[in-house]
Amino acid sequence: MHKHLRRLDRIWVDAPIYFITMCTKNRRAVLSQDEVAEILIGEWGVAHKRHGWAVGRYVIMPDHVHFFL
Repeated sequence: MHKHLRRLDRIWVDAPIYFITMCTKNRRAVLSQDEVAEILIGEWGVAHKRHGWAVGRYVIMPDHVHFFL
């Protein structure tokens, strides 16, 4: 018999903060190019105006990025 874990109660937060990690397809090291980093930084800079997102601290690695949203 498969035992199910108890579900956590739901929590509603008006302005949640997410920690996002995104990887490139097949973990290709395309993010190490300066042009790519400039594009990401530029898009994150206008994300609030375009999407209502506030992007905080971030780390750009060759094959993945970490950021707070």
